[in-house]
Amino acid sequence: MDIASKHVYQALDDKGVRTLHHANSVLTACQFLRSKSLMSRGTVERLGIKQTEQSSDRLDKSYGIWFDVFADSVDIHARAKRANAYAPVLFEFDSKIIEKTYTGRIWVTKLNPTKWANKSDKQRWFQDKDDLEQNFVRGQFDQMVVLRHCGGEFPFKSYLNKIVLDDPQQQTADRVDLYSSAYGALYLAMSDSGLDVPIEKRVCTAACQCKANYGANRARCRELFSTRI
Repeated sequence: MDIASKHVYQALDDKGVRTLHHANSVLTACQFLRSKSLMSRGTVERLGIKQTEQSSDRLDKSYGIWFDVFADSVDIHARAKRANAYAPVLFEFDSKIIEKTYTGRIWVTKLNPTKWANKSDKQRWFQDKDDLEQNFVRGQFDQMVVLRHCGGEFPFKSYLNKIVLDDPQQQTADRVDLYSSAYGALYLAMSDSGLDVPIEKRVCTAACQCKANYGANRARCRELFSTRI
């Protein structure tokens, strides 16, 4: 099920995928910026640093993907017109990162692991270059690029284009604006590691439901925007 990175890059490029996306919480995103790398959830845990819990953590461990790094072919928030359930911080990468950074072989999911129960490997993963070229669909949320041979850590190098940060228009219990606090934390994390990447406030269409999504679960919203280590 692993496919040479050059073949994955070419197949995605042919489908119009020019950028890859990874969304996470403010706390976890800051850890990535300090390390200048995307890290698997297993790697963050092993290093003993803080990360925000995700509902899929138990499944990731049971399926043996706890030490893998995931990326999407599209900005889920923008496409679905709703808040990303996992995260308000979006990292956008040039898709050339998978061709130029010696990633080796890459796996691509056909289904989100939350839907893997009672599914075969052929139903879970693209099998080869031809399968990818014929059946990969840009923007299909279930189909994710998975880095399984990077030791749980994937350096950005110069391929991180920008960071997009949601504004839930909410405050902490002590009346601190969540967006401003998150922006400051991300900026400080970049300063600590010498990165200089633009942070953009997300601009949504009138149809986007993200504000209602964040408002419906204020406790989870504050957790996703938390900057406490």
